[in-house]
Formats: sequence, C-alpha cells, structure tokens
Amino acid sequence: MTSAVNSDAQVEKLITGILATTRDGEADKFAAWKKPSDDIRRLVRHDYVRSLRRNLPYRELKTLVDAFTLAMPSFNREPVGMLSEERLSGWASELGLHFKAAPYAGDDGLALRGFYVTRSHGMLKRPLIYVNTAHHPLAVCSTFCHEVGHHMSAELLGEQNELVHFFFDADYAAHLEDPCELAADVMVSFAAYPEPIARKIFAVPWRWGLVARAKDLTEAALAEVVGHLKRFYGFDLMERIPAPQKLNYLSGMIHFAKLRWALLAEYDI
Repeated sequence: MTSAVNSDAQVEKLITGILATTRDGEADKFAAWKKPSDDIRRLVRHDYVRSLRRNLPYRELKTLVDAFTLAMPSFNREPVGMLSEERLSGWASELGLHFKAAPYAGDDGLALRGFYVTRSHGMLKRPLIYVNTAHHPLAVCSTFCHEVGHHMSAELLGEQNELVHFFFDADYAAHLEDPCELAADVMVSFAAYPEPIARKIFAVPWRWGLVARAKDLTEAALAEVVGHLKRFYGFDLMERIPAPQKLNYLSGMIHFAKLRWALLAEYDI
C-alpha cells in the first residue's frame, strides 16, 4: 500500500511540475492560442493529402488503426461517444497508463488540452496521460484519444523522441508537418468520423485528376460536420461555448474534418 501511495504522490508531483513550467517552455504555443485566426487561414488553404504522404505512410497508419481497434472494437465503425472520466480512467488502466483528469484554466490555461509523458521519464514506470477537464467534454475525450495516439505510436512505432508531448488548442497547422502529432491527430479524426459517416459527409464530386487532394472543404461538407458534432456529441460551436474559445474550437473542428477527408481521399479508409 505504501509504495502505491508514493507512486501516486510522485505522479501528482510530476504533473504539478510540468504544469508550472509549461508557460515558460511553450510560450510560442500560448501566443498562437491568442491568434487563432492565423491558424484558421493556414488550415483552410492547406492540402492535407500532401502532409499525409510526407509524414504518415499507410503501413504505419494501419498499425495504429489496428491497435486502436483491438482496444476498442467499434473504432472507425461507430463514433467514439462522450466518455465519462471514469470510462477514460478505465481505458487508461487497461492500457497500463497513469491517468489524470483535472481542470487547468487559470492564466490562459485553456490553451493547454493535455499532455503525454513517455515511460522513459525518470520516475515513471508507466506512461502518463493528463487531460484538462476545463474544456468542453468533447474536447476532453478527443484530447484523450490524441494522447493515446501518442502512446500507441511510442509503443508500436518507437517514434517518440520527446519525453513530454503537449497538446495545445492552437497552431494545428504545425501538426501537419510533425509525424508524431499528425499520427495522434489522425486517431482523433477516426474516433470522431468513422468510415461509414466519413463517406457520407465527404461524398463530394472529386476533381483529383491523377492525384488525390483535400484542400477546399465545401460549405455542404462543413454543414454536415457541424450537424454530426451536434447530433452525436451535443457540441454546438454557437451555443454554450465561451466567446474567447469559439475560434480556437473552430480551428480544431476544421483541422480534424479536413484530416478525415484526406484519409478517405488518399488511403480510402
């Protein structure tokens, strides 16, 4: 019993230390969070297929999808629902992870969605996931999927060079050129838009020529995305979302939708 308490105390101390130093170490991300319109402009213009080709080969993608499906058999077949903190904790336990869900809102804390700490960190025998519960429940669940994506990548692909991977509600465009962040974001896209739904939402006339593209999301597709999020998750960007967060959440909404479109266009999955 004593060793377990000490372990929990060490984890709590580690989380407190990470949160205390995040602001200084990630100042550029906090600055980006305050200018979400810059990120939105980059996302709207970007062809997501190109980023997939450069940074996430099909074989690696399939490995991650198979791992998620093993842990959650309905993955990419049904939307991952609004999971309670208890269910997230249970899933984390099944994966052999430390898990902490707690609010962090002060001093622009909402810029932070969560983080993942690899097992190689000095005091940790198991990797750690932290999610910031000051966010909307949908954001909390998607953050957890993102961090599990990091965990799966580390365990199966061995591509985690940093000890701590932060997830900020900002600068999603930078994720497109970072293989680790892109892989984690892809898992969120699959969780939100499983294949049967993705094929309906993004069933637009393709004008690819010889090469698939996912650049200009149509108004019809965006309307379908908005309807899907409201229908399955009760998420309405224009209701119950504090005004300062609306653009940041819009940035994430565009990012994950275009990423799912690109996965369908490039890999037909």
